[in-house]
Amino acid sequence: MRLHCPVETIDLVGAGGSQMGRKAALNVSTIASFVATGAGAIVCKHGNKRASSTSGSFDLLDELGISATLTPDQVESCIKEVGLGFAFARTFHPAMKYAGPIRAKLGVPTIFNTLGPLSHPGFLKRQVVGVPSPETAEIMAKVLQSTGTDLGMVVTGHNGLDELSITGPNLAHIITPEKIETTEIHPTDLGITTVTPEKIYGGGPQDNAQIAIQILNGESGPKSDIIVLNAAAGLVVAGIAENLVDGIERARSSIDSGAAKSKLQELQTFTQELIPK
Repeated sequence: MRLHCPVETIDLVGAGGSQMGRKAALNVSTIASFVATGAGAIVCKHGNKRASSTSGSFDLLDELGISATLTPDQVESCIKEVGLGFAFARTFHPAMKYAGPIRAKLGVPTIFNTLGPLSHPGFLKRQVVGVPSPETAEIMAKVLQSTGTDLGMVVTGHNGLDELSITGPNLAHIITPEKIETTEIHPTDLGITTVTPEKIYGGGPQDNAQIAIQILNGESGPKSDIIVLNAAAGLVVAGIAENLVDGIERARSSIDSGAAKSKLQELQTFTQELIPK
């Protein structure tokens, strides 16, 4: 199944497989998607239910009251009306329904963690992809460039997180059609205080839904900081922010103004209206 998205649409995706995800996933990229959309980005997030982590993006959406099992036309309507849509992998890649239960039983990363970010049904040209190992990141960056990425970022967080982390320096590959530039991203260089890993732990879907609401309500702290940092990366890839410092400012404004929370509420209402009673 194919999605038709505006050319400037982005995805924020953690490939999974990190140690923190298996212990206490926070669904960083999912929450960051609301923040990025509130700051003006158009986001179509491709994701799944949990396999090797404590909470998948679509487990969180269920807890937030957002209908996730939408048809392609319905996802496109969400993007058009709200600026944000979620594409459930098992809907767009039906064979995934056979792999899903096995992945969940295994409870460890598999090849599907790598395939997910490469199989977006919208064939997006702009993505932020998080992977837990530098070796995988390098390969992923080359593949994304070869498949026509206009502007992308493949990141490996400190301690092998599959998102940008605030526990220490992160490795990032910036992708354009002409080159792949590798750099380190230090939270402290961006005005973000580094913390120990447990400060950014999430939990199960119910835990993360509560955390998401707290962050979108403006609660500050390490969990908000990691969401803001990853939303900022999305805003850079979307061409809205000039750099991560600018992106962080825009992401914080999205939360403080209530725009990010409004996007959550809009999507809750809109998706519920799409489902027949």
